[in-house]
Amino acid sequence: MGIFEPFRAIGYITSGVPFSVQRLGTEAFVTVSVGKAFQVYNCAKLTLVLASPQLPHKIRALASYRDFTFVAFGTHIAVFKRAHQVARWSGHSGKVNSLMVFGDHVISVDVEGHLFIWGFKGVAGDIVPVGHIMLGEKCTPTCVMHSDTYLNKVLIGSQEGGLQLWNVSTKKMLHEFKGWGSSVSSCVSSPALDVVAVGCADGKIHVHNIRYDEEVVTFSHSTRGAVTALSFSTDGQSLLASGGSSGVISIWNLEKRKLQSVVREAHDSSIISLHFLANEPVLMSSSADNSIKMWVFDTTDGDPRLLRFRSGHSAPPLCIRFYANGRHILSAGQDRAFRLFSVIQDQQSRELSQHHVSKRAKKLRVKEEELKLKPVIAFDCAEIRERDWCNVVTCHIDTAQAYVWTLQNFVIGEHILRPCPEKPTPVKACTISACGNYPRNGRWLDRAIQPSIRN
Repeated sequence: MGIFEPFRAIGYITSGVPFSVQRLGTEAFVTVSVGKAFQVYNCAKLTLVLASPQLPHKIRALASYRDFTFVAFGTHIAVFKRAHQVARWSGHSGKVNSLMVFGDHVISVDVEGHLFIWGFKGVAGDIVPVGHIMLGEKCTPTCVMHSDTYLNKVLIGSQEGGLQLWNVSTKKMLHEFKGWGSSVSSCVSSPALDVVAVGCADGKIHVHNIRYDEEVVTFSHSTRGAVTALSFSTDGQSLLASGGSSGVISIWNLEKRKLQSVVREAHDSSIISLHFLANEPVLMSSSADNSIKMWVFDTTDGDPRLLRFRSGHSAPPLCIRFYANGRHILSAGQDRAFRLFSVIQDQQSRELSQHHVSKRAKKLRVKEEELKLKPVIAFDCAEIRERDWCNVVTCHIDTAQAYVWTLQNFVIGEHILRPCPEKPTPVKACTISACGNYPRNGRWLDRAIQPSIRN
């Protein structure tokens, strides 16, 4: 390995690839993609337990089974046992966009409509697929799933709006469902036999009986955009969770056949994955806003509340700096967030508070980003007096004042530095003296202003 080769992503929680959840003994783990690598979190506390080496290309799909992780990148599939690559499967001519563990096999589907079946028991080195199916020109696959009790059969959703039921053993199509006139964006099996939920690009969710090819119930999202993720609860509650491209999570009551609750500010971007933990009232969600969240259903009104989460910048960082002898990284991003990342323990990373932004956003019914300070363009810090008073100063886009922060409490300070109130012009640069007492703020076409950070 060269000295400038990538090692591990800091502050990168998840990308736009659906996660994979599996249970080992009594513990559940979630595997997420972070660009060209993947990470494994323990679902109990969302602590990072494993990070993989970098792959040649960005990850397009994930699947996991016990100690094995299957990763699709480009036209290839890498097989990892924990963090060590043990095989690479090559056979696709198009980019692989779906992976699914199917008993002792893995099913992969590419954008050109090729479905390959791979055996992974006792895998060693490069192997060839044990089966291949060409789905046909009228089927551009978007998702693949297996319904319980349907031996050797998979259901494939298409961009054309239809569903196809295939027997992967005989390599024959058993039935083609006519569809609903809109592209299928997600599909998932329910705890009830023969019943699946299908999400479409027009925002509608169809709960369908595939044995009799009959509609059970249809739901519609109130917000525009495709249904990007679905999940059924398995703890005895008849609930279906759905996520859309607007970042909203909807909870549907299947017994009453109506909407039960809506989490409007669940994520700041499109929902990528939803998954109810087995036999638990806990829903896990991931989004393109670089966050994973867990929601628990323990309130009297049935609404989910946020249990725990991991998040990073939802927009690219503008400036970063090492802190505490390289153990931490201070980072300011285009998403108006000011964050502290731990290089050693990922669970210590956090966003610095800007005084109850979440509560004020809910009260005013606006997005949190609208109430935050403008993006930071420059900042400086001093470690020598961090336990005595504020030790970070920031200047922001088109802002005539500078702000101070305390890393002791991870919060913005009470005082605002206004260099020249009678002639306000944007502050462009800032620094703190070596003694930690005096910040200096530079303004456009003006001299440096030096107040006292203690006051």
